[in-house]
Amino acid sequence: MSFIPLYKLRRNMPDPDEKLLIIDRKGRVYLQSDANGDLTIPHAGDFPELMQTELPELGVFRNKKCYGFRWEVEDFPGGDFQIIDVREAVSKVDNATKSLLLRGKPILEWLSLRKFCSACGTELFDHEHEEARTCPNCGMLFFPKISPAVIVMIKREDGRILLAYNRHFRHKCYSLIAGFVEAGESAEDAVRREVREEVGLEIKNIRYLYSQSWPFPDSLMLGFVADYAGGEITVDGEEIAEADFYSIDDLPVLPGHGSIARRIIEEYIKDNVKNN
Repeated sequence: MSFIPLYKLRRNMPDPDEKLLIIDRKGRVYLQSDANGDLTIPHAGDFPELMQTELPELGVFRNKKCYGFRWEVEDFPGGDFQIIDVREAVSKVDNATKSLLLRGKPILEWLSLRKFCSACGTELFDHEHEEARTCPNCGMLFFPKISPAVIVMIKREDGRILLAYNRHFRHKCYSLIAGFVEAGESAEDAVRREVREEVGLEIKNIRYLYSQSWPFPDSLMLGFVADYAGGEITVDGEEIAEADFYSIDDLPVLPGHGSIARRIIEEYIKDNVKNN
């Protein structure tokens, strides 16, 4: 059972037994516990106040159409819901629900924010054929925003890896160096720059691993691994508060499951255990 996204804008009134993803303006998702105690997406019928509203279709979730709605007001809908920050939720749900959250959050936020044309101020409409909003006055097209970002694991010859604490993290944990790709940069250029800026190190042998959608706020995370080439750790003091090279046998608190950082670190640990 899975989630199959719909990559176009289509709105309809949901049936009560279809699914409805609710995310509020604080980035929290409304979930329910199923018969097995697992967190899942509620049915549209659980939100009677929305049943006569045309809502955007997000795709098919567990063989049911799934719609989305961004809850803008402070009055919470009634019902037995667990209201969880989406960052936290992606580490607690199954892969299908995680895929829906990673898709639904940026789309619902984009639809909520992209209501008027930034060129002429006219109210926008959904495009008939593209996943875009269009201006009936000047013809401008607006697509969902995707911001490329890089994240890199730096390893030394002794097998230790660089982990850093970013003062903007919600919880005290140590992760990999990451940052957004700037205009005119390649992803590899961004990796080098972010490492120099945040911890003052030089790296070599940059290799791409894989990517992950990460809608906080609208990133496509490009994962890399690189080798330490030289320099002493010097944290920037603005974002990075602490950084050091750690042995895989003595790691600090890591990022939550479901993040690309955790996946890169855990795969590195498994490879080392298998090869030693």
